[in-house]
Amino acid sequence: MPPGGRLRCGNRQDMTRAPRKTQGIMRSSEHSPLSLLWPRPLPPGGTIGIVSPSGPSSPESLARAVAALENRGYRVVVGESAGSAGGAIHPYLAGADEGRLRDLNHFLGDPSIDLILCARGGYGAGRLLDRLDYDAARRDPKPLVGYSDVTALSLAFAARAGVVTFSGIMATAGHGFGEDTLDPHSEAGFWLAVGDHGFPRTFERPEGTAPWTIHRAGPGGALTLTGTVYPVCLSLLTSLVGTPYVPDLAGAILVIEDIHEELYVVDRCLTQLRLAGLLENLTAILIGSFNGTTPEEDALLERGVPALCLALAPEHVAVASGVAYGHIPRRMTLPVGGVAEVDLAAGTLAYQANRYQGRH
Repeated sequence: MPPGGRLRCGNRQDMTRAPRKTQGIMRSSEHSPLSLLWPRPLPPGGTIGIVSPSGPSSPESLARAVAALENRGYRVVVGESAGSAGGAIHPYLAGADEGRLRDLNHFLGDPSIDLILCARGGYGAGRLLDRLDYDAARRDPKPLVGYSDVTALSLAFAARAGVVTFSGIMATAGHGFGEDTLDPHSEAGFWLAVGDHGFPRTFERPEGTAPWTIHRAGPGGALTLTGTVYPVCLSLLTSLVGTPYVPDLAGAILVIEDIHEELYVVDRCLTQLRLAGLLENLTAILIGSFNGTTPEEDALLERGVPALCLALAPEHVAVASGVAYGHIPRRMTLPVGGVAEVDLAAGTLAYQANRYQGRH
């Protein structure tokens, strides 16, 4: 066993590559949001598999994340490509597509893995979408957690496998388990979201965060709205427009965030969603953090993103900002594809009972 007690993925012969034309997968039109399966909860002392579907992580950051999770009583298995680098041609990837895909598909089909935790975001998850084993994800739904570039995986699993994932803290980046910036409130919310605590459950505004700002209520002044909640990194959602990896957003509550993007880029993304008809039938847009530029630009984003949403989304779409979601230390871990009642005034998301039916 490698140092630190962590395990690597088993025999490479067991980690077969899924064909590009995966058989039996579901198109988004074949199931409604209410038919999405919730993953089985992470049991105490369960097994967490770490994968790197996107950017590279250093061996040191992976070791810190593994130690942190093991100290919390979990067994950790690290994908073989998790510590890889993309080389001179693709330095932004955690190794070749084949290795990253093999790790993820192996964990999806391995019943001993109780939760799949993405190491970090960056870029690269979208390169895998047409070769993922959606059948395995549907047969045995387990929590898959990540955000930023992992938005591509979450949307694809909702659209093609009909399963709920989680947008939450990761292993080595984004204020994750291997970092000194891991926020205790964010961590507590992570375990509540993925653990065996039962649904329905209300996700409240984290302690120490400001109340939401309501820019536009729902029809008739409604402040309580129900819909399927899709928390996304905005640029990642936009990158999937026109592909089969975007779920049906009719009636959805879209929670948006992004980092290192100026206001004109946010404008371009929202405009593309409008032109593609994806804003037309939303129930609400909840705005998380837009940051990572200059202080002046961040201030402009705080004012400008709500203004863009008001201008580009139809008048029946409610708009609120200040949601503790995004590339920030104190943030919520939210189910992606779960139906919830959102209270704009209270700043809460009350998720309905899940439909997990066990392995089948």
